[in-house]
Amino acid sequence: MAPMISFSVFIHKWTGLFTAVFLIIAGVTGSLLAFEKELEALVNPGQYVVPARVDANGQPAPMLDPFDLHERAIAALPGYQISGFPFLREPDRSVRFNLARSDKTLPDADQAFLDPYDGRLLGIRKYGATPFDRTTLIGFIYKLHYALALPRPYGEWFFGIVALVWTVNCLVGIVSTFPRISPFWRRWLPAWLIKRSASTYRLHYDIHRASGLWLWGVLFLFAWSSVMLNLRQEVYTPVMSTFLDFRKNPEPRKPDTSKPLLDWRQAYAIAVRTMDEVASKEGFTVNFRSQLFYNRRLDTYIYYANTSRDVQNDRGQTGVFIDARTGALLHTRIPTGEYSGDTVSRWLQSLHMAKVFGLPYRIFVAIIGLALAISAYTGLYVWWKKRKARLISEKRKQAKAARATSDLQAQPAGLRLTR
Repeated sequence: MAPMISFSVFIHKWTGLFTAVFLIIAGVTGSLLAFEKELEALVNPGQYVVPARVDANGQPAPMLDPFDLHERAIAALPGYQISGFPFLREPDRSVRFNLARSDKTLPDADQAFLDPYDGRLLGIRKYGATPFDRTTLIGFIYKLHYALALPRPYGEWFFGIVALVWTVNCLVGIVSTFPRISPFWRRWLPAWLIKRSASTYRLHYDIHRASGLWLWGVLFLFAWSSVMLNLRQEVYTPVMSTFLDFRKNPEPRKPDTSKPLLDWRQAYAIAVRTMDEVASKEGFTVNFRSQLFYNRRLDTYIYYANTSRDVQNDRGQTGVFIDARTGALLHTRIPTGEYSGDTVSRWLQSLHMAKVFGLPYRIFVAIIGLALAISAYTGLYVWWKKRKARLISEKRKQAKAARATSDLQAQPAGLRLTR
């Protein structure tokens, strides 16, 4: 086992050095993003927050019908295309619409915020454009988290490679803590402990090793789910397909322009009816509607609702894809219970993004993010101290060798020959 442990230590060191700085960034930003909505409301209240309204009887005031709000968004944003809208409403939050700029002379924006009570436009923004604007700061942190805020798709690819190396680091990291001699369990136990009275170096070493062991399962989950989110088609799906099955994505369709496009209300009515039929057939219940949007590439209306098959409970993950001109069902997307690969992927995604188990799990994810950053930092510190000590030792050896050579040269020639 000793050669395997030595090899694991070698791989763990170099993969750790490659990923350390990036994991510190990912850990800190991930901790913040566990409370993304709260931070958005804090730093961007002008766009994100609206005052909750009540009627004359003190009851919550009614909000605009989603289709009326959508029409007001279209009227307020000439030169932009609005691909769809959400149905979900919160009494003190604005409603966000996704935009596509059709008039290139207009400001580059991909999101708009409207007041759900009166349809007033609160503002537009380019999500994550800069950290120096309070309206885009949280989005920039999000982009920094998963792509170092680099241009697409290069940022996603690079961070995907980091996540893949991190996954390897997790696998070899646990082996690198194994004792090289017996008895195994008695000698491995100290690796799980932190000696608080030790030197600064030893304390950093213990924190790095013990945190990696205690949090190994969670860190591996986040590492592999990061690969899924950034390199799904390139790495994750091919690997997982060896023992899990996945639903294939729908192929792009050429629009049949000889038929008119369904309007939003028609598409919604058909999509709701189709969702109910799929629910009856597949044996799940529909809880609430989530969003409807038009996909130009597929020439398809896509409707999402929250159902008993969803992992998350704050939005819809169950979808039906209908032909944008005939209303025919083209594709369904059921998050769990149909394809094992889809079920695992939905859980990995939801766990990674802290979208399950409410506030306690979000707090847990924030703590894990900080723990990841501390683990990466302590690993860097241990490597730096070892390297520094090794350089000092080498300099001492070189100085000693140089003195020995100098002393030999300083001796009389006859004495040197005698020796």
